[in-house]
Amino acid sequence: MKTMQFLIIATLIAFVAGCAAKVPSELVNARAAYQHASEGPAEKLVPAELHKAHEALVQAEQSFQKEPKSDKTKDLAYVAQRKAELAGALADTADAKAKKDKADAEYLKQQAEMVKQGKQALSEAEKQHSEALAAIAAEQAAKEKEKANAELQKQQAEIEKQKQEMSESQKTTAEALAALAAEKASKEKAEADLAKLAAVKEEERGLVVTLSGSILFRSAEATLMSTAKEKLDQVAKALIAVHARNLIVEGHTDSRGSESYNQGLSQRRADAVRDYLVQKGYPADHIQARGKGKGSPIADNASPEGRANNRRVEIVIEREAQTPNR
Repeated sequence: MKTMQFLIIATLIAFVAGCAAKVPSELVNARAAYQHASEGPAEKLVPAELHKAHEALVQAEQSFQKEPKSDKTKDLAYVAQRKAELAGALADTADAKAKKDKADAEYLKQQAEMVKQGKQALSEAEKQHSEALAAIAAEQAAKEKEKANAELQKQQAEIEKQKQEMSESQKTTAEALAALAAEKASKEKAEADLAKLAAVKEEERGLVVTLSGSILFRSAEATLMSTAKEKLDQVAKALIAVHARNLIVEGHTDSRGSESYNQGLSQRRADAVRDYLVQKGYPADHIQARGKGKGSPIADNASPEGRANNRRVEIVIEREAQTPNR
């Protein structure tokens, strides 16, 4: 430590005295890093690492005296800085661990004392209870004994009542769990039924049920065909089983026709499907209709097959909000 201080002071004196060489920033940083490390717990906790940093800084200072402007001086200073920072970091880690170990030991000591005191208090309470019972047994008259028996019966009746209430609570809990399991099974069945009726896929936005436009509407129309209603009856039944989750009905068209025309047509078709599902019992406040026009094709519009696939209605079953486990 004294050697390092002397070296730093000597360098500063040489600089003030008119040394033409400017101290490189790397060496300034190395000096500062070493000073910071030496003023902390490093000398006590990691003296070997601090010594390495000191030796590295001495080499950098010596190089600066010999070759002030050389890259070697900068490299040695950078190494010295890193070693000083490492010594400081290791010291801080060791110091934090020591404090934690001390705190843990103190906590365990306190816990042991609390357990000891608790046992003593329990033993004393048991002793006092035994003495009280003995005194009551010795002094109690027949009348008091009858009164005590009556009180005991009252307490036993209360205990039985509590047991019965606990049993009812357990029964209620079991019924609630069974209801949740049944609801989950119902939802899974509903989703399976949907998969049988239309193309179903899981996306980030939710479960997407795709209905081909060719089975719902005639070309360029937004009125549901009779066969479409039969299909939607089955879809509505399965959707209602998911217990009023939010739905988005999206209408899509192929690329033929203007953008404004297709936008209007897709909206009317989405509205028609939404209105029919609401008519069949799906809550109106849980379903929206959106026209998507021709902007989201899923196939090539160059072929009749591709255009048929693009003329579709998608029902998006939004994901349920996740609730924390209790």
